[in-house]
Amino acid sequence: MTASAPRYDARLVGAIARVDDPSLPMAETVRRLGLLAEEFGLPRPSYVHMRRYVAEHRERVEAARARRQAVREILFEAYWDATMGKLVDAYEVAGRLREAGRSI
Repeated sequence: MTASAPRYDARLVGAIARVDDPSLPMAETVRRLGLLAEEFGLPRPSYVHMRRYVAEHRERVEAARARRQAVREILFEAYWDATMGKLVDAYEVAGRLREAGRSI
């Protein structure tokens, strides 16, 4: 009988960020996690289950990247307006920054 792991060790779930490369397929990340699981003395994780964890991780990383990009654009626009001598409303900029964090 093959060993299975219905609940995954926190070390294994935490390792997703270290071994994941978004340019590679999720299957490769799961293979790498399988090697780590063996090093930890744990059963190899199921592709079907770990795929959800990897997808969630990639979504969080992409959302953070999009937030950073939105913040850069807002701050650059405020900087440009100030450089050109336009009045910059700090409260408006702060509100836009808050919205950028929420909407993504």
